[in-house]
Amino acid sequence: MKRKLLSFQMIFALLSVNLIPVASYADELNQSESSAVEDSSTTETTDSSSTEDSSTTTTDSSTSGTETSTTESSDTTTTPSSEAPQPPVENQAPQPVQPEVPAEPQEEAVVEDVPVVTDNGLTVQPDQEISVVKNEPTETFIRRIGEKARAVGQKNDLYASVMIAQAILETGAGGSQLSQQPYYNLFGIKGEYKGEQVVFSTQEDDGSGNMYTIDAAFKKYPSYKESFEDYAKLMKEGIDSNSEIYSGTWKTNAVSYQEATKSLTGVYATDTSYDKKLNAFIEEYNLTEYDKAQPSKTAAGIIVADTHADSDFKDYSGETFSGAEAYAEGNCTQYVYNRIVQLGGYVETTMGNGMDWGATGKANGYEVSNKPKAGTAVSFQPTVAGADGTYGHVAFVEHVYEDGSILISEMNVAGLGMVSFRVIDQNTANTLAYVTPK
Repeated sequence: MKRKLLSFQMIFALLSVNLIPVASYADELNQSESSAVEDSSTTETTDSSSTEDSSTTTTDSSTSGTETSTTESSDTTTTPSSEAPQPPVENQAPQPVQPEVPAEPQEEAVVEDVPVVTDNGLTVQPDQEISVVKNEPTETFIRRIGEKARAVGQKNDLYASVMIAQAILETGAGGSQLSQQPYYNLFGIKGEYKGEQVVFSTQEDDGSGNMYTIDAAFKKYPSYKESFEDYAKLMKEGIDSNSEIYSGTWKTNAVSYQEATKSLTGVYATDTSYDKKLNAFIEEYNLTEYDKAQPSKTAAGIIVADTHADSDFKDYSGETFSGAEAYAEGNCTQYVYNRIVQLGGYVETTMGNGMDWGATGKANGYEVSNKPKAGTAVSFQPTVAGADGTYGHVAFVEHVYEDGSILISEMNVAGLGMVSFRVIDQNTANTLAYVTPK
């Protein structure tokens, strides 16, 4: 019995010895895990502080008008390390704490108001001051339409200067597709003309300065002449609901072009500065010259225009026809070739220089004489009536007056590519060669 009891005591003692380290190791595990949690919490707190700094940066960025980046904040939040803290290294020198350097404040982007400059030379300043700078494309456009506007203005009691200014503004000095061949719509008038129309996308103003785009049908004209005439009809007859809506543009009601342009503002156009823009063009280009009854002439009697009231034929279209490439661009020979073909005639592409057309015409079976005749090509020998001293000159006869003088249209007398008119006296006219087209 004693021997058994002693055995049980020994067994118990042995078990007690083995259980002590097991319990101790479990406690160490618990203590280690608890320590790791505390360290992790400390790290997260530090990162939270970092996030606050990021928020401060974001606020500064927002103040500067820069778009806030949510990605940057997210990266900062997920940066903290999950590693357990390392035991300190003995005899390690303490690391100096780096002071935080505040981020430099970002300057707000300053957007300066800049003037709006259009292709036709019109400049609108931020304070709505309006000015115009002359340019060659606009001057060329004015020469093309000026005489047409004069003729229509004189006939319909309207200011040609206002019509020209409107055409410049509405078409970008003839640069819009609607104003060019084959549409010739100078004023953006909608509807149809003798059954002809064309559809374009256009921007409209809702009356509050807000623009929106629609597709609209615009009138299509045979030439600029019909465009001016139809515009004049609108000014004189008005619209169905108000026949005198544009009566303020009539010379009998407006003592100056300024009054006429004022009457168009808010009626013809919703632009509150419409009259100021028109006035700027009229003043810069001296368009009141076209309000006079008779065209202006140079000292040499040259009228720079592509139409004349005395012409027996429809206006020059400016179109370049097949075969014209045989002649020098912008010169007298190419112009006369295009003018004859435009009016349904035929002439060779090998007529030569201006002085050669008479001789070449005879050699090719054309009727050639020294008797003036409207609708013919007229050939000048060198130096005659200002013709080039080497190549001579050729022009187109638009009209023969009762006194035997002739009205001619020509190109490259007033400048390369420019059409002009002048009258040749009877004595000179009788010395020239006239070639009748086939």
